[in-house]
Amino acid sequence: MNKNYVCIEQERSNAMLNFLFNIVSSIRKCYWFFRRPVTVGVKILATSRDEILLIKNRYEKMWYLPGGEVKNGETLAESARRELKEECGIIPKELTTFGVYTNFSEYKSDHIILMHADVSGAAPRKGLEIEKLGFFDMKNLPGDVSPATKRRVDEYLSGKPKTGKW
Repeated sequence: MNKNYVCIEQERSNAMLNFLFNIVSSIRKCYWFFRRPVTVGVKILATSRDEILLIKNRYEKMWYLPGGEVKNGETLAESARRELKEECGIIPKELTTFGVYTNFSEYKSDHIILMHADVSGAAPRKGLEIEKLGFFDMKNLPGDVSPATKRRVDEYLSGKPKTGKW
């Protein structure tokens, strides 16, 4: 099979996945606008020496910490492990709670528990909803990292977690 053909087909497949994830994301935001739910989520500071693992979802433009919603009947640690495995192909050995935050920016009352995991030696691989992922120097984050992610990394580097608004 022609190598160029394979690349074109992969680009089409990626474009279609990005389109579908954008539609689902828009529907979710409409639901949140009308229902104003209370949600609980986890984010993970997955570190390896002086680097941090960041992801770019197919439906977002910026780099973020991996994580997601805590499912019914799931502990915070179980949720963090599931999200890190689904999004990055990594199963952390140990998790510690770093901070607790609240976010009201998407028409919901979202409570976020920030966990830390040392994932040194792990080889991440992107899950279906992830467009890109990678380890970045914590003192030299990409320019298009989300402001909240930057604040969380700065708090981690200072050793002083904060609570309050995400």
